[in-house]
Amino acid sequence: MMSVHIIDSNLLVKLFEYATYELEKHREEIDLLNVFPVPDGDTGTNMLYTMQSTLNEIKKVKTLTIKNIADAAIKGSLMGARGNSGVILSQIIRGFCEVIRNYEEIDAKIWVKSWQNATRVAYRAVLKPTEGTILTVLRDGVKEAVLALRETQDILKIMERTLEKAKESLLNTPNLLPILKEAKVVDAGGQGFVWIWTGFYEALSGIELELPKEKEKVVEIKEKPEREILESYVLTYQYCTEFIINSYENVDFTNFKKWLETQGDSIVTSEAPGLLKVHIHTNHPGLVLERALELGSLSRIKIDNMAEQHEERLKEEISQDVKTPLKEIGFVAVSWGKGINEIFKSLGVDMIVNGGQTLNPSVESLSNAVEKVRARKVFILPNNKNVILAAKQLESIHKDRVVIIPTKHVLEGIRVLYEYNPRDSWEVVKEKMEKAMHKIKVGEITRAIKDSSVNGLAIKEGDLIGLTNDEVKVTGNDIYKVSLDLLNLLLDESSEIISVYYGEEVREEEAETLLSIIKEKYPQYSVELLYGGQPFYYYYFGIE
Repeated sequence: MMSVHIIDSNLLVKLFEYATYELEKHREEIDLLNVFPVPDGDTGTNMLYTMQSTLNEIKKVKTLTIKNIADAAIKGSLMGARGNSGVILSQIIRGFCEVIRNYEEIDAKIWVKSWQNATRVAYRAVLKPTEGTILTVLRDGVKEAVLALRETQDILKIMERTLEKAKESLLNTPNLLPILKEAKVVDAGGQGFVWIWTGFYEALSGIELELPKEKEKVVEIKEKPEREILESYVLTYQYCTEFIINSYENVDFTNFKKWLETQGDSIVTSEAPGLLKVHIHTNHPGLVLERALELGSLSRIKIDNMAEQHEERLKEEISQDVKTPLKEIGFVAVSWGKGINEIFKSLGVDMIVNGGQTLNPSVESLSNAVEKVRARKVFILPNNKNVILAAKQLESIHKDRVVIIPTKHVLEGIRVLYEYNPRDSWEVVKEKMEKAMHKIKVGEITRAIKDSSVNGLAIKEGDLIGLTNDEVKVTGNDIYKVSLDLLNLLLDESSEIISVYYGEEVREEEAETLLSIIKEKYPQYSVELLYGGQPFYYYYFGIE
């Protein structure tokens, strides 16, 4: 067995590459480890995106030193962090890199010390750390690394023992969290971290993996705010070049089209006998045109500098922003669903970041939204328990400018906005909103995505389930009965209003039928029906 006593910058990059590869390969199986059978299992996806953002930032480093790589990893992991699992992972990476950045090489002692710091930083990042999660797997693995260091200076042997202990700890997570045992799964975040350490071990072992190409790595996710944010960026190819070659009918353009692939991207060609229309983004339009002239005469030549076009758009947007008066309080809301987005806009939300179940926005996308709001104080409504931790990272990025109202559902977000009075100070608005969060009870109706046993309920894949406070409370096959059963649990003597939001998969006439049934069953309450357009969830119920 080979040994590793020193990690240099090149090997450090390889560690992150292999860890990202393992997460990518096992992303879907990690997502399926969700405790509840609801369509929001996204731990693997969130961890993968966080690692991809980390690796992408590392790839930008021009001078490969341990310090430069570590600094890039800290930045990339923070800005790319999504969901609780992604934020915790970003803090693990931060703790690890805070130590190694001070050295030109990493030996066994520094390696173990860095993971001890990663454990401390990760635990501090969570207000109430829960055992039986990624934190436990990390801590147990690092404890084993400390023991191994007393016996060897071989980082590979230390990593081997660390990984084996982490796997053992992962298998024990159901014994620490009863909800995992009932669902018959191990902790998803812990499983994801085991795969990260597996990648580290493979890189240290010298195993050669066939890593996927860059274009194959990224899973597309639409999380940008509804108002487009234009950012400064570097174009790989600066000139959009278009022209037509007029040649002989029997000319063969095959070799020319192959050559174009070496000169740029976004290549589109259309061909007719003796004619070839070309569109290409390139840095050398003159060279492309000269080569084209060898095949015939040129017409309809058009060359645009895309960098200049982008700068003009950016200047125009900045100019518009400058003209907008700076107000005292602005709002950023995380939301998903056409109808709900419109409600947020009508209540004065400045920027909406697409996100919710299955789609947790990154710290960077939230930060970009804050930057676009022309206000002295920007209130953030995460509207999902798995986005709150990412939102809190903005407090270090934007200092005193942001105020986090820890809403766990879009209906909580809508409710707190009713408390906003522009004549109030931001402190008063914050106090009112935090109290208003608890004035609404929320229920949800969706379908189970897998067989499960939760709260004593035997659930089959495809069953309708009703949830409140992230707990499955009722199940069945009749959506009207399941809805009424859930409402029975939510309503009490203090209830006055039932708000029903129907999702994108529900027809309006179906929602009207449910409305009639609810009104007939509960004539004493005021009942309203609204179009939410939310994906995955047939109905949201708001009870006040």
